[in-house]
Amino acid sequence: MSKGTAESPSLGFAHRKTLRVATKGTYESVSYQKFKLVMEEGPEANNEFLMEKDRIKVGSAPDNDLVIEHDTVSRYHFVIEATEAGHRIRDLDSTNGVEMDGCWVMDALLHPRARLRLGDVVLLFQPLRERVEVPLSSNTAYGSMLGQSVRMRALFSMVERVAPHDTTLLISGETGTGKGLLAEEIHRTSLRCDKPFMVVDCTTIPHNLMESELFGHVQGAFTGALCTRPGAFQEAEGGTIFFDEIGELPPPMQTKLLRALESREIKPVGSPESTKVDVRILAATNRNLQVEIEAKHFREDLFFRLNVVELRIPPLRERHEDIPQLARAFLQDFTGGKERRFAEGAMRLLLRHDWPGNVRELRNVIERVSSLVDDPVIQKDSLLVTSASGIDGRFSGKSIGHPRGNLPIQSAKELFEKEYLIDLLCRHDYNVTAAARTAGVHRQSLHRLLRKHDIQASAKPANPQRVIHDIGSVQEAQAK
Repeated sequence: MSKGTAESPSLGFAHRKTLRVATKGTYESVSYQKFKLVMEEGPEANNEFLMEKDRIKVGSAPDNDLVIEHDTVSRYHFVIEATEAGHRIRDLDSTNGVEMDGCWVMDALLHPRARLRLGDVVLLFQPLRERVEVPLSSNTAYGSMLGQSVRMRALFSMVERVAPHDTTLLISGETGTGKGLLAEEIHRTSLRCDKPFMVVDCTTIPHNLMESELFGHVQGAFTGALCTRPGAFQEAEGGTIFFDEIGELPPPMQTKLLRALESREIKPVGSPESTKVDVRILAATNRNLQVEIEAKHFREDLFFRLNVVELRIPPLRERHEDIPQLARAFLQDFTGGKERRFAEGAMRLLLRHDWPGNVRELRNVIERVSSLVDDPVIQKDSLLVTSASGIDGRFSGKSIGHPRGNLPIQSAKELFEKEYLIDLLCRHDYNVTAAARTAGVHRQSLHRLLRKHDIQASAKPANPQRVIHDIGSVQEAQAK
């Protein structure tokens, strides 16, 4: 996020697609529209904020894309994301809610010059003509990392470009998204693949042993040092070191790690001499390191040294269209060669869950049900009985902010319509023509309904000629 003064479009510009996929020869890319938020009332009145990402969060917490420090603004107040139909705003269960042009909204499409009130703060939404273009990979997997969504294909495109080089990479994402797996695949496809891959788990090594674990020690360096022992840097010589959860590294070690990265030398504990090392650095974190920097918990210079290229893995709730691919792959892994599949109801159940534990949670659910149920077709009831994840077949309420019983009738109708459409697509294996025939509507009418609810129209790899509405935070990849 940065301040900007780009020229805003006319109202007629609202009819242009906010998010679209295009193909030129063998090159496929997704592009989305930039916008700005003008603060009309609030702590930074008259300031303009240029938004260059496809998905931004607004609130008072320091890790938002637009931080508004005001008593009437919730920590995470709302999110705006680019969709096929336009920019979409969703309330994040904020205390004071969101008004658009005087009407309370929980989930709505923004129009040019929409006036947004959150508590005592007023923002003006202005889409811009300028677009951000991001390349997409033609692959729906990167090694054992799976994903056919636009978000994952954008990530794969970036990884395919940087993996062969010695670029230092920072992998960010929530717990369970597969940061360690991605690091392994990057090493496997790098020029260092025949050399060691060393993992340093910063959450499990005692602080008093961290220096020895990284740099090694000589005999007699401290009590218990009965022999000389190499550290992770020496053991990974010529290969890759992966620092898992780098945000947990204690401050004194951050300074020593920075010195080692800059000089490419390490000094074992108790040794008077330094040793040259040749390693590639990968790091991962589930924390927002910029917030940790502001709190004085993480060194800013170390962050910049690690963040040469950032690879963000989106959470599973932001790429539900990847769930069938992942679930079927996990089931195949756990079946031991048996032919097994999910019933339509079981797959619908998986699609409706929010997966707070991300891909790891999904894998655990599939492993559990495949171990406890011998039926060749896994039914919905089997998932309900064996799951320990609270899967109950309902939307979590996060998407709309309220449980069904507290909804106005119009919102309840909208929710039912969305659930019906998801069920309809699943029953017909995402064949829109067949689904429209069952629903008794024209194919184009069904497409309009899918666009209305931001439902992915295909569970298969995207048709390059079709507009895709669901993309993750790929602006970081484009910027690199």
